[in-house]
Amino acid sequence: MASEADYRLPRTVIPKHYSLTLEPNLEGGTFAGSVVIDVEVAEATDAVVLNAIDLDIEAASVIDGDGEQEATWSLDEESQRLTLTLKSGLVEGPAAVRISFRGVLNDMLRGFYRSTYVDADGNEKTLATTQFEATDARRAFPCWDEPDLKATFSVNLITDPGLMAVSNAAEASRETLDNGKVKVCFAPTVRMSTYLVAFIVGDLEATEPVDVDGVPLRIITPPGKLHLTDFAIEAGAHSLRYFADYYDVPYPGDKLDMVAIPDFAWGAMENLGCITYRETALLLDPNTATQLEMMRVASVIAHEIAHMWFGDLVTMKWWNGVWLNEAFATFAESKSTDAFRPEWMQWLVMGTDRARSQETDALEATRPIEFPVASPEEADAMFDVLTYEKGSSVLRMLEQYLGEETFRAGVSHYLKTHSFSNTDNEDLWAAL
Repeated sequence: MASEADYRLPRTVIPKHYSLTLEPNLEGGTFAGSVVIDVEVAEATDAVVLNAIDLDIEAASVIDGDGEQEATWSLDEESQRLTLTLKSGLVEGPAAVRISFRGVLNDMLRGFYRSTYVDADGNEKTLATTQFEATDARRAFPCWDEPDLKATFSVNLITDPGLMAVSNAAEASRETLDNGKVKVCFAPTVRMSTYLVAFIVGDLEATEPVDVDGVPLRIITPPGKLHLTDFAIEAGAHSLRYFADYYDVPYPGDKLDMVAIPDFAWGAMENLGCITYRETALLLDPNTATQLEMMRVASVIAHEIAHMWFGDLVTMKWWNGVWLNEAFATFAESKSTDAFRPEWMQWLVMGTDRARSQETDALEATRPIEFPVASPEEADAMFDVLTYEKGSSVLRMLEQYLGEETFRAGVSHYLKTHSFSNTDNEDLWAAL
């Protein structure tokens, strides 16, 4: 049986900031990239160990006070670890890791992948997008791909002219290169986990930004679908305001884009500042949509925006505690949606979902809400009805036991105390 030690990274070198440049080739289905990672060497070492998989490493070096030295490298496919070996070891202090690499825009709906759709003229189009949770950032760029190894990220995307590039933070600058390509540079992100990084390149359209108490909110879609965004704008603006007030903590990003993706494995993904959605979980025509369809879109939007605080601002230390993310977002979506449309009786819907989780929980092969995780496969398996629905039921019971205001004050204290950091169960219990 695998143990955490088989997969967890050593803490000898700690990432601080990533400067990441990627150039996707949509027609060829490939990408080229380079990354410079500012790190802190916590203890002297002659090896730098980080995560990577499905990448062709072209060059690697490390820069410290003595200059730049080339590294040799080896990639262990089983543990998904990339080891850079140095002739001259590193001493404690700041350094930088530089890696050039190539990869394939895969069709697995994970990592950096290609999503296809047919436009209004019947032409097949491709966009490049990401899905990193739980452990797939390492498929797009070498990184310390564990949730407690938070860092800031400066993302640069090189695209063909006429394509849109989107990432977690606001666009900071752009320039036309000598080869006619456009380099789009985004502002540095806040400190966050690698699984929350996102970048998208394709033929896309965006709504005009709506100012939500100082936060620009946009919907981004494939061409010809902007007329299906009004309801999502309304629901998104509501949830942004609701949670900033409920948590008593400002939204942690500099903007919020909600992006409709044609091929998407999940309902949605809470990338900070750049939430990705399955099209049917974001877009609808309120003139023809059923109430159930509107409830789903509003609930998914509320769930993902709740994550901007619970999950993104404050993140579990390891995947055994993912319920701290998902259970709270599931609980919080009901609170926001109930405030958005009280006539929908959202708490009754939650009760139905809770019953479904209890059926699973009654099985002999069930597990506790928090459960040991070692491998990437085990991390993926934690995204189930027990984490989401049983976990949210426990939070609802806690709220009812403590009282709404006491519970709310505890949640706010938890977020303020651990902003831009990582937690485990004990931290939540202490706050409540």
